[in-house]
Amino acid sequence: MQQHTDIFILNSLKKGDKKVFEKLYSSYYQKLCSFLLSYCQDQDIIEDVVQDVFLNLWDKRGEINIQTSLNAFLYKSVYNKLMDKYRHLRLKNKMLSSYYHTAIMLVVEKEDDRKKRDIRLLHQCIERLPEKCKETFVQGKFRGLNYNEISEKLGISVKTVEGHVARAYRLLKECMGRYK
Repeated sequence: MQQHTDIFILNSLKKGDKKVFEKLYSSYYQKLCSFLLSYCQDQDIIEDVVQDVFLNLWDKRGEINIQTSLNAFLYKSVYNKLMDKYRHLRLKNKMLSSYYHTAIMLVVEKEDDRKKRDIRLLHQCIERLPEKCKETFVQGKFRGLNYNEISEKLGISVKTVEGHVARAYRLLKECMGRYK
């Protein structure tokens, strides 16, 4: 009996009978959505898949050739469509992940290049400082001496050390600003 009903429905679909299609849709929509819940918890994806299967059924109604029952065909179709969607999403996620990784690597490389460039520029600017100013700055910033130690080592007052360091910062800021 079911086979005769399936044949009637398929023939009606091939002729473009919208009422039969609507009845088929309303009879199976909720059942197919419930079936897919065992494979996917995302209601939006499930509804999209079921709707896509029915749209495809309507669009290709003239080419329909079902070897099993209409029931089995619909359940198998929504399952296959869901699996296709997951494969597509997984591929898309891999591709996006790859793009993200590449973008991060480019940013890191640019940051490394920028840091190297800034360090080279800083060294060039330090080399351009007046001799006493440079010597005082290098003693404090690269050799880790405090102002009292620099004062004793260079035989100058602490106030002079402070003045040289302040001047060095001002000149370095100007120099770095010109090249950026």
